[in-house]
Amino acid sequence: DIQVMVILANSRDYKFVHVGQEGIVYSYSAETSGGEHQHLIWLFPQSSNVVYMPMVPTRLGDINVTVQAVTPVGKYSVSRMLNVDADGIPQYRHASTFMDLSNHAYMIKFLDVNLTEVPVITYQKDRYYVFGSNRAWISVFGDVVGPSFPNMPVNSTNLLRLPGGSGENNMFNFAFNLLTIKYMRVTNQRRPDLDKQAFHHLNKAYARQMSYQGPGGSFKPFRWNSNPSVWLTAFCARTFYEANFNEWEFYLYIDPQVIVSSINWLLQYQTPYGAFYETTMYSYDRKMNLTSDRPNDPVRYRNISLTAHVLITLLQVRDLPGDVGSRAANARNQALAYLERMLPIIKDFKDPFELAITSYALTLAGSPSGEEAFNMLSGKAREADGMVYWGREATPNPDFSRQSERQYLLARLPYKYDASNIETTAYALLTYVERQALMQENIVHWLNYQRLTDGGWASTQDSLIAVQALMEYTIRSRIREVTDLTVTIKPSAGPLFEKTFTIKESTMSQLQKVQIPNAWGSVDVLAKGAGMAVVQLSVQYHIDVTRYQTLPPIQAFEVYPYASYRGRNSSQILIRSCQRWVLTNESQASGMAILEVDVPTGYIIQQQDLDAYVLTQKVPNLRRARYHERKAFFYFEYLDERLNCVEFTIERWYPVANMTRFIPIKVYDYYAPERFNETMFDMYSLYMLDICQVCGSYQCPYCPSYNHGSTLKPGPVIILLLSIIFGQLVVSLFLKTES
Repeated sequence: DIQVMVILANSRDYKFVHVGQEGIVYSYSAETSGGEHQHLIWLFPQSSNVVYMPMVPTRLGDINVTVQAVTPVGKYSVSRMLNVDADGIPQYRHASTFMDLSNHAYMIKFLDVNLTEVPVITYQKDRYYVFGSNRAWISVFGDVVGPSFPNMPVNSTNLLRLPGGSGENNMFNFAFNLLTIKYMRVTNQRRPDLDKQAFHHLNKAYARQMSYQGPGGSFKPFRWNSNPSVWLTAFCARTFYEANFNEWEFYLYIDPQVIVSSINWLLQYQTPYGAFYETTMYSYDRKMNLTSDRPNDPVRYRNISLTAHVLITLLQVRDLPGDVGSRAANARNQALAYLERMLPIIKDFKDPFELAITSYALTLAGSPSGEEAFNMLSGKAREADGMVYWGREATPNPDFSRQSERQYLLARLPYKYDASNIETTAYALLTYVERQALMQENIVHWLNYQRLTDGGWASTQDSLIAVQALMEYTIRSRIREVTDLTVTIKPSAGPLFEKTFTIKESTMSQLQKVQIPNAWGSVDVLAKGAGMAVVQLSVQYHIDVTRYQTLPPIQAFEVYPYASYRGRNSSQILIRSCQRWVLTNESQASGMAILEVDVPTGYIIQQQDLDAYVLTQKVPNLRRARYHERKAFFYFEYLDERLNCVEFTIERWYPVANMTRFIPIKVYDYYAPERFNETMFDMYSLYMLDICQVCGSYQCPYCPSYNHGSTLKPGPVIILLLSIIFGQLVVSLFLKTES
């Protein structure tokens, strides 16, 4: 036998929770104390004990928790980081402004954080936001393209806050990192350390993408229960061809046969008229519209945008060997002729996306009809505050608040056709750059005002085309060579805080970012020097009142969640969610739809259970389910007007009490995230559990771990588990490997 002293280290970031006599403890008025806490246990030979030591964090953010085990013959300590998040559900706001000093020596702009100093609403029990949850950051980069490798590697999650897990998503990750490397090469910014990391991740993404390859060289959006996609295969072939570069073939080698087989497969899906068609009834990305907007169109499926998309691939993928090369050239000519015949029809479409992508394809091909398409495209341009863009409807001008004769830029809300407008305008910019036309700067300004994250826009495809267009513009305009400026920010909430960013040729593509000490009020931005820069304000806060939730610009989905609690202390929760598409006047079905469910802290669901659930094919159109970082994601090929329900069970693995009362459940179109419905789901049953009801302390009688605890299994180790109690806080455990 051996005595073990278990010590919870002293910290200002948390307090120990005491349990009263007979296990009496109250959820939100428990007795707590600071300082070091010690607990003595006996450890028998060949045994292990589980000790739950309850603690409550005293602040938000990352906190370090240290536990030490001391015996007469030695000691051992373990430190882990806990991420403490606020109660309620998160809300995000983003504002982007363009600082153009090409004709000015200095420029001043003002940004509105649009949050009050305190969330209290006079004479009401509701509050604007959860206390302490408001945070704000200012980011700056030179140029107009965006930061190069703000994260390594760049992916949809860290760039756009969108989940991964599909073939298109993995290809986006590959393409975005590839574009960045090629841009840094052209602009003489390459760094050996970044190149090494980037090529490592590109090789991993390439290998992963091959797992989505289907029969005959095609690519599938999902590995299981998924048809090959013409749209995705064309995207993959084009991107892999761009990556097949002699200069770095020793670091990244793409098998040419992969490209050849993909093109060969694509050629099977061309009609005698020259159009390409999809293998499924509905497109994953609704911008690849199979039908037309023409009223009473006698031809049901025209596939104009998909044909232009494939034609761009056939124009860029050259030098194909043998029979495939000759057939690809013939298919290219047929597709070109088809799009030329469609021009009189396209000009009457309400949505200019088909016109923009067709105009770019005809321009790349050097078609005589390219001039006509370009004139039609220019005729559909819209203008807002001197900026030029294309869209189905006019978008609101940048919104300002007026204070003391100053205009403060407000963060933008989701617009009705965000993703479509951005991608349409990006294709238009590519056309303008290719034709060396005027008004390019006005288009560039609009694209930069539409940013929804520091490095991206709405979704994957629009972000990729926008970055590609801005890169082409920058390379040809040579604005990098004259950039040398400073940007100084002064938040009104922190009068003593001031930060100056220096932007020159060597730092243009670096993301320079700082957190504002107090996230309320406004921020003054002063730029001096020459060149261009983009300044962005990102705001995050949590709410627990439905009326302050961000609403979609138009109702597109309905979602009906339900939870059933099982066990004496809700150790198992069956969650059922039914959702459907209701915007049937826009399209019969959504594009690829994602159901995103936050999983309460301490609960998990096994990935193999989700995989087995998908493979049963009980849920129509469900193609994948994934558990990642306390969220469960369900991927639907599409949702239509019929209710489509999923259900799954989460289980408690760690005892956690006093959790947030509300969790977000959200359904959205992946390629048009402005089409969403987010529900603030009430989990009052978990919210009211105290620390002893979940057996989260060795002080709790009637629990297995009471006092010395019970022997669980033989082994020479001591297992130390922490039970986290919340005072209106949610704690996410991030285990870090101890160096």
